[in-house]
Amino acid sequence: MILLFLDLQNTTEPAVATETLAEVPEHVLRGLPEEVRLFPSAVDKTRIGVWATKPILKGKKFGPFVGDKKKRSQVKNNVYMWEVYYPNLGWMCIDATDPEKGNWLRYVNWACSGEEQNLFPLEINRAIYYKTLKPIAPGEELLVWYNGEDNPEIAAAIEEERASARSKRSSPKSRKGKKKSQENKNKGNKIQDIQLKTSEPDFTSANMRDSAEATASAWHPDALHQQPRTSPGSVGRSKPRLQPSSRDHSSKSRHSACSLTAPEVTWNQ
Repeated sequence: MILLFLDLQNTTEPAVATETLAEVPEHVLRGLPEEVRLFPSAVDKTRIGVWATKPILKGKKFGPFVGDKKKRSQVKNNVYMWEVYYPNLGWMCIDATDPEKGNWLRYVNWACSGEEQNLFPLEINRAIYYKTLKPIAPGEELLVWYNGEDNPEIAAAIEEERASARSKRSSPKSRKGKKKSQENKNKGNKIQDIQLKTSEPDFTSANMRDSAEATASAWHPDALHQQPRTSPGSVGRSKPRLQPSSRDHSSKSRHSACSLTAPEVTWNQ
């Protein structure tokens, strides 16, 4: 897994406005799983948190984390974002600072300790998912932290996901899909070759006509005053010129304030 977690420590952030439930976009509320609801957070009084309303089993996976894909230099707030490495682009930020651009995972807050943590992030196919590290009971806030693979449980869960991905890639269904995709690609190339051949001018016929006309004109008294015939030439195709883009590799940091007083929440039975 290639994933960068930005340092949340030793950072000072300007004061931010307190989030309210009334400001949560409608699409976020519609996208909430049935096991969770949004309420004020217990670890950050200025933010909304995600709370379990039903038991959530260990190993449950949520996601992906949704946001705008940006370069580091374009990100102004590091609280609601992850960085993922793309082979062709380098490090890119998935930024959900704007609630309209994100989903409900934006409201999952950072754990203040390993004891509080019940979620960990998982990168799958360049997308971030959250997976439960342990069972979560109703009335508990969902809290995430990135421990890397130093945590044995997280390392085991990551290896499980890797094994599952390898199994899917080698499954008969996957091999059949790859074979069909290759056949379609070959078919498309064959059709393109046929189209190119049918669109090419018949240079042989043209040359024969030119030769016959030249022979006839040699016996015509006006042949010396005729304009020379232009012979067919090759058709050239210009390639698009691509300009390399510059990338800003400056580092960013993110901050999360923690307090441990839980809000009063009434659960509907």
